[in-house]
Amino acid sequence: MTSPQLASSLAKFAEMEGRHPRLLLATASSVEEKHHKHVATLFADGGFDVDVAPRHSDAQSIARQVIDCDADMLLLIRTSMTAPDRVSVADLISALDALDAEYVKVGIVGHEDDPAASNVDFVCDLEHLQTSDCEALIDYILAVEETRVAQHI
Repeated sequence: MTSPQLASSLAKFAEMEGRHPRLLLATASSVEEKHHKHVATLFADGGFDVDVAPRHSDAQSIARQVIDCDADMLLLIRTSMTAPDRVSVADLISALDALDAEYVKVGIVGHEDDPAASNVDFVCDLEHLQTSDCEALIDYILAVEETRVAQHI
């Protein structure tokens, strides 16, 4: 169920951009793949267009897919602090920078105390992930877009 505030924010974004906000969902390791469906469904139900990076993608291919699907944000599911990362946050940010995609907001779906949290734009706590997180992210993206639009006026 979409709240009135979320519906209003989605409409505002669609008016500015001509589409719904888009995110690419990727996983840091194979341990996180079990969370794909839950996270993708939550954000799709929250009004996002959701693309999912193929399994076993590396940082460069994920960054390329972000560009190809015109994503506004990249969400990396990173729930295990002990599993070896196939994709690190630092590598993703470097790969995005190499493609001049520093405008893409990068977030982690995992735990608030993730050591990589200081390197990303936002963190969604997987254990408490709910529709209000979609509302907060839409508001965040809207603020970024409004600032970007204002700079071009």
